[in-house]
Amino acid sequence: MSANLAKKTTVLGSHAGSTAPSSLPTLILLEREARMAESIEHLAFIAANETHRLVDFYQCILWLKTSSGGIKIYKISGVSEIDHHSQAVLSLTRMVKSLAQAKNSAEIKVVSKSELSDKLHGEWEEWIPDTALWCPLQRPGGELIGGMLFSRERPFTAAEISLLQPLLEAYGHAWNALDIGSRRQHERYFSALAKRPVRIGALLILIGILVLPVRESVLAPAEIVAVDPLVVSAPASGVIKRFHVRPNQTVRKGQMLFTLDDTEIRSQHEIASMSLSTARAEYLRAAQKAFSDAQSKSEVELFRARVEEAALKLDYAKALLERTQVRAQLPGIVVFGDENDWIGQPVAMGQKILTLADPASTEIQIWLSVEDAISLDAGAEVQMFLHTDPTSPLQAIVRQTSYEPKETAAGNMAFPLKAGLVSAQTAPRIGLRGTAKVYGERVSIFYYVMRRPISALRQSLGF
Repeated sequence: MSANLAKKTTVLGSHAGSTAPSSLPTLILLEREARMAESIEHLAFIAANETHRLVDFYQCILWLKTSSGGIKIYKISGVSEIDHHSQAVLSLTRMVKSLAQAKNSAEIKVVSKSELSDKLHGEWEEWIPDTALWCPLQRPGGELIGGMLFSRERPFTAAEISLLQPLLEAYGHAWNALDIGSRRQHERYFSALAKRPVRIGALLILIGILVLPVRESVLAPAEIVAVDPLVVSAPASGVIKRFHVRPNQTVRKGQMLFTLDDTEIRSQHEIASMSLSTARAEYLRAAQKAFSDAQSKSEVELFRARVEEAALKLDYAKALLERTQVRAQLPGIVVFGDENDWIGQPVAMGQKILTLADPASTEIQIWLSVEDAISLDAGAEVQMFLHTDPTSPLQAIVRQTSYEPKETAAGNMAFPLKAGLVSAQTAPRIGLRGTAKVYGERVSIFYYVMRRPISALRQSLGF
């Protein structure tokens, strides 16, 4: 509905107040259409949208009186669906309810905001033009069904009101006939059920249906994942400098995956290399001096130990430098998120960065919510409907269940399940998502339908 329902509705006619001879055939035609309406919905459409052929208006509000005595906006001209929680409909309901409580609400009359309380004046100015015509709908006996509120900027003439009088009577008569027909149809159903044999037969049929066995099943979100993927973690603490592969890229064994920032480690390597060169020079000088100096001969072993220590530090720095370049240990597909989420981020030793997966070896990862949990064992059947191809479900068998729920990425608690695909199918691409239907034991239809309500009742009552 628009922000200003009354003022933005399209003008539905162009000859307001006209009493040309063509008005009488139009009146007769509208009365005939009303009496030939097949349903109340059809009649309401005619009343709200086709009446403009007889009388011009900006907007028509068709309201009904409920069984509890309240007011319900049933139709609005030019509006296909009514949102009863919108501000416009709530305001219109309050205004119509106030007008319906007036003493002469059973008569056709011109109304204005002066007939409403002061707090409704602002709502009237927002949703209703200057002039409105109150038209009640009544059954042949005088009982109020509801009414129609026409509005426009120009005043309604006496000629227009006289034309609407017989049309409203036709609308009320047709509405009453359709309502009675609907009531009689319901009464026939109830009268048939009132017979004892029919009641007993219906009860036996219902019991028979409720005890029929069906496969218990639940729906859960699922994803295609790799079977036993190789986790690639950070070989050392540092900062990721660059990725050499893209997500879901196929790599070969030994191919570079990513590198860590080696600035600090390279500095350590250079320092260790210089320390080794210095230790070797001191060792050579002490060894040469030992030929002529007995005291220097005793220092040769000390300088040799320093050379060995410096060499070990250099080897360690070299190993760290090599570890900054992470390569694929096996061929497969690289699985990780956006590389921009990693570049420049500090990582700890052993932190998971990505996984290497075999594209030909996949399975289904299922997250079964705690509320939908049913009794499942390894070997239960699974059907997965991929979002990319919902008409061709994948067949699988549950191979792993869990008795302890875990927190999902969405923050919900769910039981993780893994289901192996039937070997005759083509392995789907890793990362595809969809909905899995997991089948459990055979239960009665009554239990299948009432399982969730019974569980909620037990949780609320504690029995």
